[in-house]
Amino acid sequence: MDPSFLNYGVPTADQLPEIRITHITTNDPRGPFGAKETGEGSLDPAAPAIANAVYNATGVRITELPITAEKILKGLRVPR
Repeated sequence: MDPSFLNYGVPTADQLPEIRITHITTNDPRGPFGAKETGEGSLDPAAPAIANAVYNATGVRITELPITAEKILKGLRVPR
């Protein structure tokens, strides 16, 4: 419903599926002391889950972000 990212709702922790974290010790030369990212990876399933919810509700498959009302309306107008 929002045409900009100013009020774009980002899912919060209580809206995400349960996530199991496993620590892997490595000697990765690209990170300090072999470190790997562990923070933002938990947000990866949010966008596909929202896109699937839009598809289940409307029958319109959105494959690119952001998911906008215009994209959904365009998909509703296209004969299937």
